[in-house]
Amino acid sequence: MKWTKNKVRGDILRDQSRFKVIVAGRRWGKTHLALMWLCSGHIQAGDQRWFIAPTYRQGKMIAFPVLRQIFRLRAKINESELKVTLPNTAEICIKGADNEDSLRGAGLGTEGGNAVVLDEYAYMKPHVWEEIVLPMLATSEGKAMFIGTPNGYDEMYNLWLRGQADPDWKSWQFKTIDGGFVSEAEIERLKHNMDGRRYRQEMEGSFESTGNKAAYNFDRNTHLRKDAEKPTIVYSGLDYNVDYMTAVKVYEYTDQTIHYADEIRLSNSNTDEMAKEIKERWKDVRIIYPDPAGSARSTTSHRSDHQILRDYGFHIIAKRAHPPVKDRLNALNRKLKDANGKISMTVDPSCKYLIKDLEQCQRDKKGGLDKSNINLTHALDACSYLIDYKWSVIKRIGTSVQW
Repeated sequence: MKWTKNKVRGDILRDQSRFKVIVAGRRWGKTHLALMWLCSGHIQAGDQRWFIAPTYRQGKMIAFPVLRQIFRLRAKINESELKVTLPNTAEICIKGADNEDSLRGAGLGTEGGNAVVLDEYAYMKPHVWEEIVLPMLATSEGKAMFIGTPNGYDEMYNLWLRGQADPDWKSWQFKTIDGGFVSEAEIERLKHNMDGRRYRQEMEGSFESTGNKAAYNFDRNTHLRKDAEKPTIVYSGLDYNVDYMTAVKVYEYTDQTIHYADEIRLSNSNTDEMAKEIKERWKDVRIIYPDPAGSARSTTSHRSDHQILRDYGFHIIAKRAHPPVKDRLNALNRKLKDANGKISMTVDPSCKYLIKDLEQCQRDKKGGLDKSNINLTHALDACSYLIDYKWSVIKRIGTSVQW
């Protein structure tokens, strides 16, 4: 679909506020609009205009191809430095906030008319703007545009609020569907493949908060279920640890809903003992979805954990490497409740360790699992490895944009 300057985009480009904040869902067209703004107006000789991405690599992959296309016939393009130099010596550059030294001491403030875009600002350290970029704009009274998708009630939220009150600032908020690049059919498909909070944040540009709870969609009043009917598909999830080695027994139904029917937790144990315990207690379990790392090492033996389980007659299914913890937690929360409100996972009340993990496990500062409490996370890991393998989150929207 071709990017066009409709009324909404035109109003944003024409707005005279010095600082602009655009909060929008994925694929709304933020990057394209920001680059159009960065390249608009009278660009004076010696101007410096920057597009700062969270990382240099992201800027190179996402922003520079668009910038290169805009100026392909009327400027000198430096591929190695991600820079466009106009005939009047003005420069438009792609930068990365991960390399702070490349931003300090540069020439943003040397001439009038300078401007900067901070892309996905929610994923940058606040001091990049406050201590590095803003002082450089002070000399020229340059302008800035902040764009991105929310990441909770963070600094991006604070800037958006400022844009609702401060006369020097202006802020907007849009859903993905408003951009025109993603169809309604695709939006409906995403609702079935994302949990509600994640969908609202990523696709509706909504500021969402769950505290630091890892399984934020779990509610014991909704998800606890006694005496679930036993289906024909039964398997186990497994987390390897000396303390505490944990397995969960899973029922899967024809509609792909799952029920955690039982759990085993062994202290000061090993994979051999767990394999024996599973064979003794769960005679109907033949398939195990374990920790992917078990293919490379064992808790107690020269054989890998996966091989030990195979030697006991179990069929092992696992990814080759650990998935990102954020993706695994997203898959878990979507299974608990997707964006349409569908519940696809229940837990027997007897699974006290799994329930405790679902209610008490916290995320760390990077969005992964906080492992500081050795009594927690093992059942949640055993539970979520198999969910991530069978029902991974969708990470990208398959749409293309043309100029």
